[in-house]
Amino acid sequence: MNYASIFFDDTVNGIGFRTSLFVSGCSKNPPCKGCWSPQARQFNYGQAFTKENKNSIIESLQKPYVKGLSILGGEPMDNLRDGTLLDLVKAIRSMFPQKTIFCWSGYTFENLIKDPIRLEFLQYIDMLRDGEFIEDLKDITQYLSGSTNQRMIAVGESLKQNKIIKYSFLDN
Repeated sequence: MNYASIFFDDTVNGIGFRTSLFVSGCSKNPPCKGCWSPQARQFNYGQAFTKENKNSIIESLQKPYVKGLSILGGEPMDNLRDGTLLDLVKAIRSMFPQKTIFCWSGYTFENLIKDPIRLEFLQYIDMLRDGEFIEDLKDITQYLSGSTNQRMIAVGESLKQNKIIKYSFLDN
């Protein structure tokens, strides 16, 4: 898996200070009109994700003021086949059960849970921002921006109750 960038002490991609990993590669075809990171659509863009990158992310999460990890792209759900992302979220969940893991995907929750690998990955995610970005529905006034069709889903509760449960940032 390649990644476009890693931001430490990021305050833009979730509540509080976070570490944000932007993976490279997106298979959505056609691509989302108005994609804000078209260069990251290429799977070979950026650099190969290494054990050192993983260790740096884990080290950053040891800081008590860092609330968790945000995974963006590209398209994280198109980067699960080699096991790198799954390994990362498993390690983080095991080492830092109190930290949150947020993920952005252009796919809907309903479609993601149909794929066994994506479903397994989702079991480690606290909040999923799902749905394709639709430029005509762009709304910069909503929290974490995007378009109004996108949802912030409490993944664990949604899987448990077998229905979409909205993620509440007030609880975290």
